[in-house]
Amino acid sequence: MKGSSITLLALLGLIAGWTLHSGGQLTAEEATTDTSLSGAAAQVAACADCHEIDGPGYARNPHAVLNRDPDLAHRYGVTSSCNACHGDPTAHIDSGGEEGTLFAFGPDRAPIAKTQVCLECHADAHPRFLATSHAAAGLDCTSCHGIHSGNSAPGLLHPPEGELGRQLAEEVGVSSAACSSCHGEVLAEFDFNERHRLREGILNCADCHDPHQPQGRFRLGGFKQQACVDCHTDKGGPFVFEHGSQIVEGCNACHTPHGSPNRHLLSFQSVADLCYSCHAGVPGFHTRFDQTSACTNCHVTIHGSNLDSAFLK
Repeated sequence: MKGSSITLLALLGLIAGWTLHSGGQLTAEEATTDTSLSGAAAQVAACADCHEIDGPGYARNPHAVLNRDPDLAHRYGVTSSCNACHGDPTAHIDSGGEEGTLFAFGPDRAPIAKTQVCLECHADAHPRFLATSHAAAGLDCTSCHGIHSGNSAPGLLHPPEGELGRQLAEEVGVSSAACSSCHGEVLAEFDFNERHRLREGILNCADCHDPHQPQGRFRLGGFKQQACVDCHTDKGGPFVFEHGSQIVEGCNACHTPHGSPNRHLLSFQSVADLCYSCHAGVPGFHTRFDQTSACTNCHVTIHGSNLDSAFLK
């Protein structure tokens, strides 16, 4: 540490004063007399000598709780929030900040190595992240989340950069805006006349998709259509007679979930075209129907029925 003991105490007070306690900030006097915080505060202060830490903003970061909760820090075998992610800082400090003496989350570090550091604490919450398409695509936790961020975004998510990114975050929320950084083509589908109400703030991407779960969960096919029937409860059954496509492919067999130019988010504008795409073989008397016919005029319980196997009632 640099400077006199007075400077050290002042710096400790500043760092520890960032932490929130009972709804307010600790004063410098409280911080310097509370010995339970001095070890973590001293280590964070040592890091702050060279590295910018976002002042009061960092106190809002959930990682900062390790600096004010010795029991929690002890449970995870760390001494401070800095040590928890970057390792023992002793060699780094003694060498004057030499590269390679700490674990850094830079672009030269393998994504899986960075993710493994996060999973040392977050494995219980996201035990199958390494089996997700995000992990398979070479993304790590810091691709979406800010380690040091003090913003109020859920999960410390990164909104898209720039003024347009800020406007998008205000419009659809930081969570969905963060998804759109990679999934821009999906965001565009919410501009169709028929769409789920993302832009109106009724829902966000995470209401249907879990980015920390394996691929099958977010594709929402088959039995995984539970994400749909959580809201569309009348379509979920159970039914005595179930529509075969709903059993095998799920709601996506007929509907485009994000947005569509077709009514009811259907994959085809013509209901007949949609039905004939699977039911090419139909009874002879159906030949009098054409593409302008709506099969659901007769098959009124198309999602499932408890009375009729042809979904007529």
